[in-house]
Amino acid sequence: MNLGRSWRTAAVVSLAALALLPACRRRKPAEVNDIVPKVEFNRPRAPLGSAVEVTYTWQVEPTAKKLDQDHRAFVHFLDSHKVLLFDDDHVPVPPVTQWQPGQTYTYTRTKFIPVYPYVGDVDVRVGLQPVARGERVALKGQDAGLREYSVSKMELLPQTENIFLVYKEGWHSPETSAQNPSLERMWTKKDAIISFKNPKKDIIVYLEADTNYKAFDQPPVLTIAVGNKAGLVVPIENSEVFLKKVHVKAADLGDQEWVDLRLSMNQSFIPKAKGINPSDDRELGLMRYNLYVGEADKLGAVPSVVEAVPVSLPPLSTASPAPGASPGTKGAPAGKGSPAPKGSPAPKGSPAAKVSAAPAAKPSASPRK
Repeated sequence: MNLGRSWRTAAVVSLAALALLPACRRRKPAEVNDIVPKVEFNRPRAPLGSAVEVTYTWQVEPTAKKLDQDHRAFVHFLDSHKVLLFDDDHVPVPPVTQWQPGQTYTYTRTKFIPVYPYVGDVDVRVGLQPVARGERVALKGQDAGLREYSVSKMELLPQTENIFLVYKEGWHSPETSAQNPSLERMWTKKDAIISFKNPKKDIIVYLEADTNYKAFDQPPVLTIAVGNKAGLVVPIENSEVFLKKVHVKAADLGDQEWVDLRLSMNQSFIPKAKGINPSDDRELGLMRYNLYVGEADKLGAVPSVVEAVPVSLPPLSTASPAPGASPGTKGAPAGKGSPAPKGSPAPKGSPAAKVSAAPAAKPSASPRK
C-alpha cells in the first residue's frame, strides 16, 4: 500500500513539473512604453479610388521612455478577414527621437485609397518599427498581435460613389513602377484634358504629380484650369512629388452637363532629344500619380486647400508644341473622345476614378529624373 501511494505521489509531482515547463520557457511580456497611438479620418466612409485625410496622434505620457533610434510608423488597413489591403507606412512628424515625455504629437496625411475588389469594414492597425535592427515598440493600447495595435475603423464604399472622370486628349498610356507594381502613373503631353459630369456643387481637385525639372529649358509651370476659368498656377521648383488641393466653387463649373479639367504646362520635353532615353520620342509634360475630384460637402475637413483663382489659357488648337515636336501632333487619348454616355459600363483605368485607358506600356528609362 505504501509503495502504491508513493508511486502515485511521484507521478503527480512529475506531471505538475511538466505542466510548469512551458510557462518557464515562455518569453517574458514586453515592457510597455507608455505611448498611446490614435488614428482619425476626415470621413468614416470613403469610396475606393478616393482620397481621405488621416490624422495621426501619438500621446507620449509622462512615464514614457525616450526612443533613442529612428522608427517608422507602419499603418495597415485590413479587410474583414484580416487580410492586408493597403498601408500608409511613414516616418512620424517629428521623428520619434525628438519625442519628449508628457507631449502629444499630431499631424495629418492625405491617403489615396487604391481600387480593390472589396467593399466593407476596414480595421486600421498601427505600430512603431525600428528603421535599423530591433523589435517593434510595445505601445499602450489594444494589441492585435505582434505589437500591432488596432486603433480605428473605416468603411470602404464602391468606386461608383466617386465623380466619374473621363481621360481625353493629351494622355500617354498608363505605366507601372518596378518598385511598386500596384502604383499606376501617367504622363501628360504639354496639355491634357479630363472631363467629369457637373455636380453643380463646390468641388475639391486633388492632384499628386511631379516632372523631370532638369529636362526643361525654362523653369516648368503648371496651370490647373477647371472650365478654362478658375484654377491654380503652380511653379514647379524641383523633381519632387507634390500634392495640390484646389477648391472650386459651383459657379465656376458653369451650367453645362460636363466640365473640362485641363492640366497645362508652359512647355514640354522629349526624352530622346534631351539625351535621357534614346528610344523615347514622346512629348512629356507632367507625371500624374493621383487625380481625384470630390464634392466638397462630402469630404469633411480637408487641410491645405487653396481657393481657385481666375486663370486664362489659350485654346488647345493654338497651344505651342514641344521643341522638336510636329505641330498639331496628337497622341491616342486615354479616354475615347467625348464623355461616356450616362449608364455606360465602367471601363478600367486610373485609381483616382473609373476611366477608359489604353493598355499599360512599359515604363520608359527614368524620364523623370
